[in-house]
Amino acid sequence: DVPPDPEAVERTRRAASDDADNSYLPFVGQARLRDAAAAHVARLSGVPYSGERNCIIAAGGLSGILNALLATVEVGDEVIVTDPTYAGLINRVRLAGGVPRFVPFRFTPGAAWTLDRDALAAAVGARTRAMLLMSPSMPSGAMLDAGDWRLVADLCVRHDLTLILDTAMERLVFDAAPVIHPAGLPGMAERTITVGSASKELRMIGWRVGWTVAPERLMPDLVAVSLANVVVPVGIAQDAAAIALERSYETLPAYVGELQARRDAVLDELAGL
Repeated sequence: DVPPDPEAVERTRRAASDDADNSYLPFVGQARLRDAAAAHVARLSGVPYSGERNCIIAAGGLSGILNALLATVEVGDEVIVTDPTYAGLINRVRLAGGVPRFVPFRFTPGAAWTLDRDALAAAVGARTRAMLLMSPSMPSGAMLDAGDWRLVADLCVRHDLTLILDTAMERLVFDAAPVIHPAGLPGMAERTITVGSASKELRMIGWRVGWTVAPERLMPDLVAVSLANVVVPVGIAQDAAAIALERSYETLPAYVGELQARRDAVLDELAGL
């Protein structure tokens, strides 16, 4: 019930009557949105991504996740995910022919969910091809901390794994918790595929806009899969998403503050249970 950026809404209205936006061209997404997404991921990770060389637009974040899996996973490959994890991610691993390998988040009443690091290290085997991770994670809200990400990076580099990162909610964090983007860790820029979305952080659920930012060596396969699977969202939505993403560093803090206030209210009401 918190509306999207009004400038993005107004741009959508204008786009609906603009013939140039009544299109699915370019097939990799409009240049402004690709540039905005690449700059966004570069800002968070410290990796110098380019819209032209490192970004492709998807019809929503989950479409981007499926494309990334189809481009990197062969039938029978294992993909590490957390337990619990969003069913939509698990189903897409299976659609790509992969086998989900579950690593638990541990829950202690009154405390945060924590990643079982020993289980993560033990989960990597001969058939492991990739990790598909999200932080904060659905449906638990669990977050990977700096030590978790260092372990993820160490395992990915040591075993030559791809990290597919679902960043749909990476900035929706409370209590001034840091946003850690693992592509900036040693050895991870060349093996991290970042999939973002306008749905949750930008509150543009109905626009169905997502983006994939990845190493240049992986882009030909990602583009090939995308061209065979949905291609891009409607042209009417793309420039509006770019505006909202560009402005999000100004507009997002108030939204996160509202979400945190609601969280605090719920916790107050549940105190003692």
